[in-house]
Amino acid sequence: MRVVWIQRFYQWMFSVPGEPRSLLGIIGWWELRRIPYNIIVGSVGVCSLVLFFVFITHCDVLEPGEDAEEPIVIILAPFLINVCYTGGWFVEIVSRFILRERVERLGPLLLKLGLGFSLLVALLPSVYWGFYWLLLSMHIIHHTPKA
Repeated sequence: MRVVWIQRFYQWMFSVPGEPRSLLGIIGWWELRRIPYNIIVGSVGVCSLVLFFVFITHCDVLEPGEDAEEPIVIILAPFLINVCYTGGWFVEIVSRFILRERVERLGPLLLKLGLGFSLLVALLPSVYWGFYWLLLSMHIIHHTPKA
């Protein structure tokens, strides 16, 4: 049952829209997918942030009173992610004018690439510090605290 729901969601999320499409049709296709995109990227981002704080704390690389992350970055990240998301439908619209033909699979392709890139960026800090902590734990590398 669970797999069926995931498959249906995937098919809907990356479905190739029917042609012909108006400018509002293109924007509408993207905007219907903005909330699920934000839920996916936000969930992964929060989990990654928690793991990042756990790993960086256990690595003992922060000075007392030093922030692991600039708070403004955490506040601005959702806004910047949505600006980039808007770039998806902007690129699709511009490409239709430049290429002067229907690029039916461009929207789903851009959405897949954008989602993949967003997840990569969200996971990068926790994966980096997770490997750093693992290497410290296995005594492959050594960290000398600042004096």
